[in-house]
Amino acid sequence: MRKILVLLPIGAVVSGLAGCSLPSRDTFSATPVGADTASISATKAFAGRIALITILPGTTDFAGPVAGAVRQALAIKPDARFDVEAQSPAGDTPDASAQALTGLSGTAAAVAKSIISDGVAPSNVQLTAKTAGLDPEILVFVK
Repeated sequence: MRKILVLLPIGAVVSGLAGCSLPSRDTFSATPVGADTASISATKAFAGRIALITILPGTTDFAGPVAGAVRQALAIKPDARFDVEAQSPAGDTPDASAQALTGLSGTAAAVAKSIISDGVAPSNVQLTAKTAGLDPEILVFVK
């Protein structure tokens, strides 16, 4: 009787493995296929945060949409903090990256001033810049 109890679980495992494919050279490759870098960049771009507003470079008529978004955010959380972040993909050289971010800095500063003029205290608005993402853009996050 004891042998039958031991054999039943082994039989269940063997029959369960019958539908599985065994590991092969494709499964454990010496040169595994890496993840798509565009997918990795896209998931890291927001670092777990979702932007309240995204402003593309060259946009000049952002005051109305920014004011509406700020009003809605303040209605939910009156002491909300806003982070205006200029983002640009990494350039070929550090100088190229700095040049791209410098090009966005004027618009990002104007967005920050617009948020302040909409009634947010200057101490609750932060202006930052970093190399990230796939396209140059200005993101406004709310905390």
